[in-house]
Amino acid sequence: MSLRRKEIMVVDDSETNLILLQAVLEDAGYHVVLMDDPIKAVEYIRYSQPDLILLDLLMPDLDGFDFLKRLSNGSDKLTTPVVVVTAYSNEEYYRKAKELGALEIIDKPVNIPSLLNTVNKIIN
Repeated sequence: MSLRRKEIMVVDDSETNLILLQAVLEDAGYHVVLMDDPIKAVEYIRYSQPDLILLDLLMPDLDGFDFLKRLSNGSDKLTTPVVVVTAYSNEEYYRKAKELGALEIIDKPVNIPSLLNTVNKIIN
């Protein structure tokens, strides 16, 4: 019997951030799905429920706040935990992200041990 690896979706418009997080998370044993388009990420979630979403806040077309709103207001309610990973750390953003359902906020540049600790705590 093989155990399914936990799936983490990373939603970020920065290719650099996607590559970094993919390397770190795959090294830790997770299956990683990269999404540079938050609209496509919303579609993906309708058909496949990842175990965790790491979400950037400031993206073109659909920002992280609107992404969270779509997931919580859609016909398929979000059951996937979301951790916001953002370079724009301020109390207003933190409060708004938490109100929309984010469990944790991680500041960029990402502290890798802290990120892995948070991910492991939420996903396991």
